[in-house]
Amino acid sequence: MPMPPVPAFDSVLQRMYRREGVEALPAHLEKTYGISVTKISRLDVGVFRVDRGDQGTPLVARLFPAARSHAAAEGDLAVLRHLAGIGFPAERPFGDGALTSHEGQALLVTEFVRQVAKPKRPAYPIVSLGATIGRLHGLAVPAGADRPAGALHHFAEGTMADELRAVAGWLDSVEARVPSGGGGAFDAVRTAVAAADGGDGLPEAFVHPDPVPKNVIFTADGPVLVDWTSAGRGPRLASMTFMLKSGWAAGPFLKGYARVVSLTDDERDRLAGLLFSRRLVDLVFRLCRAPETVTTAAKKLPALRRDSEAKAHALLNG
Repeated sequence: MPMPPVPAFDSVLQRMYRREGVEALPAHLEKTYGISVTKISRLDVGVFRVDRGDQGTPLVARLFPAARSHAAAEGDLAVLRHLAGIGFPAERPFGDGALTSHEGQALLVTEFVRQVAKPKRPAYPIVSLGATIGRLHGLAVPAGADRPAGALHHFAEGTMADELRAVAGWLDSVEARVPSGGGGAFDAVRTAVAAADGGDGLPEAFVHPDPVPKNVIFTADGPVLVDWTSAGRGPRLASMTFMLKSGWAAGPFLKGYARVVSLTDDERDRLAGLLFSRRLVDLVFRLCRAPETVTTAAKKLPALRRDSEAKAHALLNG
């Protein structure tokens, strides 16, 4: 299969932040679903809570960028339908027509999941989240969403390795903006990206690409995962790097995960490299937004490596 074209960094920013027709979204929802919309509240970029006048369950509307294909959103819907069918704790699609198109952009509508106050949640919610992800990794990948996964969907469709290829493309697209004298530092960052570990060859599973507390609703019955955008098949350890680089949540999360899944020796050996890759993507994103900071960015690379190695050691030996 040929590699997809790598977008320039400016296109990535547009994909992340630009949505068309947000002001017309209530009318679209009312016409499509026969509901009365009383209020729309922005939850995240392109994500809105929809309150209804008929006292029905609030909805969540995810409006994807025009650059993301409708077929990719169909894969997201296939994931949600599969999870609903097996009773896995995830957001549920809204009826049979949960996926529509609004001004050339895929629109996926799900039922809003209400969070409960901390005293009403089961004990050790982050440990429970880790165990939930462990159970997810033991499930079959839905036929309609058997696609490479694990990358942050704002940055790339595919695995972390695809994300790193996209990051290399970002650097190419901003190279001309690097100040005179910054070439050596820029090359150091580019070399780090080229050598970064994307998880190829590690055990694969059905993965949620970003299982962090932001994408979890803590209910009285336990954690419920939301935002399954681009979920599919990918290296399981790479898909958890957002969570595993956390200062406070990584340990409890991995403790819960280990109750269900045992990491292989290869995964243990490569955890530090994967954590570095996740931090490296963050660094390059900030660098591409401000190329004049290239020297400072390059100087951070050794510390990022040391911190990633220390984090991995603490997680695996804690």
